[in-house]
Amino acid sequence: MALMEALGAGLILFLAALIHGLCGFAFALIAVPLLSLFCPLRIVVPLMALLGFALNAVLFIFLRKHFLGKPLLPLLLGALPGVLVGAKFLSHAPEGALKALLGIILVGYGLWGLINPQPGFVLTDRWGYLFGFGAGLLGAALNTPGPPVVIYFTLKGWSKDQVKSTLQGYFLLLLFLVIGAHLYSGLLTRIVFQKFLFFLPMVLIGLALGHYLYQFVSLRVYVRLLYILLIVAGVLNFLDLRS
Repeated sequence: MALMEALGAGLILFLAALIHGLCGFAFALIAVPLLSLFCPLRIVVPLMALLGFALNAVLFIFLRKHFLGKPLLPLLLGALPGVLVGAKFLSHAPEGALKALLGIILVGYGLWGLINPQPGFVLTDRWGYLFGFGAGLLGAALNTPGPPVVIYFTLKGWSKDQVKSTLQGYFLLLLFLVIGAHLYSGLLTRIVFQKFLFFLPMVLIGLALGHYLYQFVSLRVYVRLLYILLIVAGVLNFLDLRS
């Protein structure tokens, strides 16, 4: 990677890590589309898995006392059949149609959340099976399992620390499986590990700055930031349709 490309990649990863430190997700959402413009996905995807695991682990350590493990079980159980259905969708349904549907859902929910920041109802843990199913389906079909989980957590009535901490726990479990799959597939090459060690300091600095800013954000502002990121995710899906 040339010097200018390395600086550009470092800036992208720094900003993505800053937003992740502030909101608790969106690292890969922001970084992958931009990094893939000048680096092969075969390198970008496993690199992001390693960096994402490191980010989530650090945040989880800071917020571990707020972690709620019990609600993750329905999510994980619901994700298993969702993965199977998602793989079938990927085999038979047009990818463009799936991305368009996901984009509509994310933008619609994000706008609804901004208009109704306090929906007036709280989801029980039983809803986790449905949202876990959606996460598994989207993860297998489009490699985007995060949005359904974020939507679910914003409707649980939790504090911002509980939402952010439990998100990290969920993503840690998910990325552990992803890294295992990458290792089995031979994607974790020497070049990937070299880039991981090279970019890790920039990523951790961005994460630290984002998490520092997070301390000054109220629950209301934090949830609004999550809604805005969901809208961004939806718009990125539409832009990807044009590429």
